[in-house]
Amino acid sequence: METFSQAKKLTYFSVLTALTVVLQLIGNTVRIGAVTLNFSLIPIVLAAILLGVWYGTALGAITGLIILLHGGILGADGFTNVLFATDPVIISLVCIVKTAAAGAVSALLFKWISKKNGFAATVVASGVVPVINSGLFILGMLCIIPSLRAAGFIAEGANAFAVIVIGFVGLNFVFEFALNLIVVPALYRVINVVDRSIFKKTDAKAKRTADTENKDEE
Repeated sequence: METFSQAKKLTYFSVLTALTVVLQLIGNTVRIGAVTLNFSLIPIVLAAILLGVWYGTALGAITGLIILLHGGILGADGFTNVLFATDPVIISLVCIVKTAAAGAVSALLFKWISKKNGFAATVVASGVVPVINSGLFILGMLCIIPSLRAAGFIAEGANAFAVIVIGFVGLNFVFEFALNLIVVPALYRVINVVDRSIFKKTDAKAKRTADTENKDEE
């Protein structure tokens, strides 16, 4: 039973990882004005809710690594690419840690709150991912303000904190937060479907098998 459960989790994790790659590539190419459409936070929420802390953290780290490789190293995102050239260590940490932490916190909150209310747990787990992701991004950017000014991303004399929060994060955060909250009902249905149609059937089958084995022994 435990082996099957672990194998099933690995299967789901593989599917979510593949989905993350696709969504990240799409997100870097689809823009509405100043907003980059980033759908890759959704698989992190799914991993956190359905698979637990370790898988949520791992998928978050993989997401950050994809962002770093595709946007920073390969140059798909000019902003990340320029900053990676000047501050590679900090940018690498920001890319990977912010999404990994988002997955971990989301999973922990869901595990705790779901003991009282499953829907509320899903709402909180969905909303906290963009909050943690954007919050750690802001902290990372505050550490490299001189590089941001030197690259022309923040004008001399401008309030760096305001530019980072409003200019760099603002609209993208609103989109990511709203998107995650909009898909909450779908996520909640996914949890119920998985729980009712897979886990319970598996448990029932395992129980029948055990009963059969007990009768044979008798």
